[in-house]
Amino acid sequence: MIANLEALAALADLGTMTQAATRLRITQSAVSKRIAALEGELNLRLVEPAGRGVRLTPAGENLLDKTAPFMASLKDALHQGGPSTGERLVIGVSESILASWGGSVLSEVLRKVPDLEIGLNAHRSPVALDHVRSGEYMLALCAGEAGETPELKSEIILHEPMVIVPAALEPIQLKETLPVLTIEPHASTWRYLERRLRAHSAEWGFRIVVERTLQSFACIAQIARSGLAHGLVPLGIAQSLGIPARSLIRFPEPGLTRPVSLVGRSRTWARPVVRDFHNALVQEIDRIIDSIS
Repeated sequence: MIANLEALAALADLGTMTQAATRLRITQSAVSKRIAALEGELNLRLVEPAGRGVRLTPAGENLLDKTAPFMASLKDALHQGGPSTGERLVIGVSESILASWGGSVLSEVLRKVPDLEIGLNAHRSPVALDHVRSGEYMLALCAGEAGETPELKSEIILHEPMVIVPAALEPIQLKETLPVLTIEPHASTWRYLERRLRAHSAEWGFRIVVERTLQSFACIAQIARSGLAHGLVPLGIAQSLGIPARSLIRFPEPGLTRPVSLVGRSRTWARPVVRDFHNALVQEIDRIIDSIS
């Protein structure tokens, strides 16, 4: 039964018999037999064709969700609580995170979990989330609000400050309205920021007016530095471009931040390798938080 559940979990993560067989170090025929045995024992259809691969049926998803905690506890016991080894995490990361502090953080995570391998993919946050929903990626490290859905679990691991990069880095007065260039309105980050800006403008004594939008925070910061517009960007982006802290404009209390979340399917969170990755990631975020706040 345990081997059969492992085969089902591999199919859920990877989507093809070939990849599942490679992970489990068995033949494709053996994977098929394990799934057939599980379906026969439970009298349920657990997988179904999906393009050139397969996907779990609702019954298959429900079975894995219910058995994931047991499987994780069993693996922990077999490894005597030690770190997971020799496993590969396929993750999608927001481009704005990788363009700033993401690379150095993930490098430190790999140093702390040396036997972990990461398959790294850069996307806009909604695209990374879609890949997690489809089962192509195990995790997404994304900006903005992921939201709790039946198939996804998310945890905010950082509230990254947003700053204004003044045009040409020249001092400006914050009064009444300030036109800025920022991320496009379809971005998940902007949906969160818009509510915060609307809620706190009266407290700050000025109002942000979006004059133009782009798809890239890094481009926005560079345009602001060149003097073409004021830019609203995450602090990490401004720092990665070497913009002096004294030139940046911080928001008055309660401040303006964007959430950064780690997102995965509910059963994925129960895997020991994911817990090892999560713990190392949170520790490294805590270590660098002073430098980006």
